[in-house]
Amino acid sequence: MRTLTTRDCRLPVAAFLLIAAGLLAPHLLAQSAQALTPEQRAQFAQWWEQQPTLNMPFDNNGAKVLIVEFTDLQCPHCRQKYLEIKPILDKYAGRPKDVTLLLKHWPISPACNPGVSTNVHPSACDAAAAVVMARRKGTADALIDWFFTHQDEMTPATVRRAASEIGKIPDFDAQYARAIQEVKTDVALGSALGVNSTPSFFINARRLPGGGLAAQLFAALLDLEVARVK
Repeated sequence: MRTLTTRDCRLPVAAFLLIAAGLLAPHLLAQSAQALTPEQRAQFAQWWEQQPTLNMPFDNNGAKVLIVEFTDLQCPHCRQKYLEIKPILDKYAGRPKDVTLLLKHWPISPACNPGVSTNVHPSACDAAAAVVMARRKGTADALIDWFFTHQDEMTPATVRRAASEIGKIPDFDAQYARAIQEVKTDVALGSALGVNSTPSFFINARRLPGGGLAAQLFAALLDLEVARVK
């Protein structure tokens, strides 16, 4: 596997792939934040139906749409996508039977990811472990938000401080061995599914191209899948 660098936390290539597939005309790239026309929506739906379905080892717990995201909490593009899609997911926050997000970890650091050789994000493994711990406290969402909105401040020391103050985790070091093993399990699952950069998204067992879709297309896809799955 090639060595990953910060360039792997890139702007999504999805729009260019859609152009190549004839789904979007190049001049529409600049209009990706605008509403799709009915014709574009129909073409988008057709393109999506052509994407292969994978054998995913995750339970949707009855949700019509299961989003699986492999992320690196120190990756700038993961932060960008988090800020882009959070308002979209908030629309479904009270509707877990429609849309559920399963966040998995794929830090770009050899400390917990044997698939990379360069320690691009040296605090990412500790941050992922902190989120694993925070799930038991019900504070994971708040901690994820803190890590992404304070990403430029992330160091091993600030990760531990945030784990204590935001995540309400008083015994980070005592829980670390268990938590980092769960992170490594996520990494192995992601690698088995072909993940080699972050963020990587799967929706209802189909992989999104590149680093995910533009926000408007992402929203359209969720609406499409909610309507399609009965």
